[in-house]
Amino acid sequence: MKFLISTHFYTRGFINPLKTGHGVWKEREGILIKLECEKGIGFGEVAPVPFFQTETLDEARKYIDSLEGSIDIDIDMDIDMGKLKIPKNLPCTTFAFSSAIAQINQANQTKETVQTEVDRVFSVAGLLPSGANSKAVLASKVALGFKTFKWKIGVDSFEEEAQIFDELIEACDPKVQFRLDANASMGEDTLEKWMQYTQKYRSQIEFFEQPMPIGRESEMAALTTKYKIPIALDESLNGPSGIQWLYQDDWTGLFVIKPTTQGNFDLMKGCLPKLGARCILSSSFETSIGLANCLELASSIEGNHFALGFDTQSAFSDDYSSTQTSPLISLFQIKQQAKSIIANVF
Repeated sequence: MKFLISTHFYTRGFINPLKTGHGVWKEREGILIKLECEKGIGFGEVAPVPFFQTETLDEARKYIDSLEGSIDIDIDMDIDMGKLKIPKNLPCTTFAFSSAIAQINQANQTKETVQTEVDRVFSVAGLLPSGANSKAVLASKVALGFKTFKWKIGVDSFEEEAQIFDELIEACDPKVQFRLDANASMGEDTLEKWMQYTQKYRSQIEFFEQPMPIGRESEMAALTTKYKIPIALDESLNGPSGIQWLYQDDWTGLFVIKPTTQGNFDLMKGCLPKLGARCILSSSFETSIGLANCLELASSIEGNHFALGFDTQSAFSDDYSSTQTSPLISLFQIKQQAKSIIANVF
């Protein structure tokens, strides 16, 4: 079956540049994809994050240009994603194409079964910036009803950040939970300092998110056992070999999964329910088109109490996202915003 390909390239400036352990992120660039075939139309998004070992935007662009406006998949009945051969070093491109095809398949299945679309509403963790600016953002998000927060650490010294964290804890209800995300920037000594320091706040620490670099998983596992504070892998899941952690028993902790960076949509849909309560879906600052596809995956997971990491819509002031500022996110509303984007760019 032949698919016609249309693309739209975008550049979005962060309202406030994002400071992480990898540096300062000022702009998000990506590619919106439209696939059209005799069975229907689907949309996807290439949202690369090179410092997470994905392809670059130029690499994705070159591959898409090489297709010369169409792609053929040899199929008989349903559109088989196994027949879509995109190089393994292009996971974000793979996610874009596979999620667009999944939309086409789902639309055809819905026609056959005459299903009524049911909205799904998910809780969301509030995203706090690094440094002292986090205090004002925390206050505003607490007022909006957020109960869980993700704070970027590993940007300033341990002493500076520990003092700020004391103030964050003091400023909110004891039931509020924190995720401390170091973006793989810490050494073992620094992580142990954090683990020791946060013992007094242990009931409010949901988990540390990838505190140490890729390849240091055994040391992270030892420290989480020693200090009884969970650690979630994030950066370790990226790159051609990263997905192994999702299918093996070598890591017994949590997983923070950015679907847009993980490749095949259908494989994710089959894998995530098996991980169940151990996975937290998170954003790569995609538009509402990519986000809608991520939330479709979230809908496939049962028995998971973690708030999603998609408090990213208000990071930009443009028409590629909704104006969502609440601790809840509606799949139906995000789909409506995605339709608005599609109407404007395709």
